[in-house]
Amino acid sequence: RLSYFPREPTLCLGPGTEAVNRQSSDVTRLGGVAVAVPEAVDGDALTEVSGFSGAVWWGDPDTARRYAKALAARPGPIVRLVTDAIVEPDVLLERHLCVDSTASGGNVALLAAASSR
Repeated sequence: RLSYFPREPTLCLGPGTEAVNRQSSDVTRLGGVAVAVPEAVDGDALTEVSGFSGAVWWGDPDTARRYAKALAARPGPIVRLVTDAIVEPDVLLERHLCVDSTASGGNVALLAAASSR
């Protein structure tokens, strides 16, 4: 079984209101949770705030580098900076459930018979 679940919120950093609105719309359309941040953010602030799983920045490369360094300096799980199109893995977690019937040669009936003894 394949299931999808939203990651923790994604920060939409812009730059500018138009970009923030488009980023928020893209994240929401893909099934994620967006947090719009319309004002400019200092890179150091990204190391201190918690409760998000990624950030989106479509602006200049120097700011992107500052943001990426700040996110990399955070303790704990890796937090990705998206600088291009937002895709499902940026905002969703995949969960796979697999029932392995290899021990019975792929024959589920044999596996069921063995467990009923």
